[in-house]
Amino acid sequence: MAKSRAGKGFMAIGGLAALLALGGCGDRVLDTGLVGSVFGGGPPPDAPTPIRGMSGENKTFPNLATVPPRPTDVPSLEQRQKDMTALEQERAQARAAAKELEEKYKPVPVPPKPKG
Repeated sequence: MAKSRAGKGFMAIGGLAALLALGGCGDRVLDTGLVGSVFGGGPPPDAPTPIRGMSGENKTFPNLATVPPRPTDVPSLEQRQKDMTALEQERAQARAAAKELEEKYKPVPVPPKPKG
C-alpha cells in the first residue's frame, strides 16, 4: 500500500513538472494559451490580444471631456432626512409586528420523556 502511494506521489510530481516545462516553451503562451502555443493555433502576430493591451503598447489616454455631468436629481438634505425618518418608522412597525407574531405562535413545548 505504501508503494502505491509513493508511485502516485511521483506521478503527480512528474505531471506537475511536465506542465511547468510546457508552460515555458515559448513567449506566445500568454497570447494564445497553452494549447494554442503548443499546436501553433491562436491569433496572428499582429492581432490585438488582452495581454498585448496590458503590455503598455497602448499609449492613448482617455478623453476627459467625455466625463458625464454631475447628477442634478439628488434629493435635498431635508428630503433625505424625511426618508430616513420614514424608514425608521417602518422598521419599528415591522419589529412590533414580528414580536406580536412570535408571541402569538410560540413553539410547542417538548413533551417529557415517557417513563418506562
